[in-house]
Amino acid sequence: MVSRKIANLTDNDLLYLEKVLGKEFARQNEYATQFKTKNGYTYSNDTKQILRLMSAIRSQRKVSNLEKW
Repeated sequence: MVSRKIANLTDNDLLYLEKVLGKEFARQNEYATQFKTKNGYTYSNDTKQILRLMSAIRSQRKVSNLEKW
């Protein structure tokens, strides 16, 4: 059911999601850099999860743009 709803998203919808995730990824990386500089150690953040989501969106865009038979 969920995969069908994701498949129904337009390329513009997927592109928008990718942009939003990209901005959040950049924000978290910037915060992590500042945190490490200020405190001297690294904390755990969700950048790997965001990268997985961005990869899934890119893959869905590629599948959606494939020529249908």
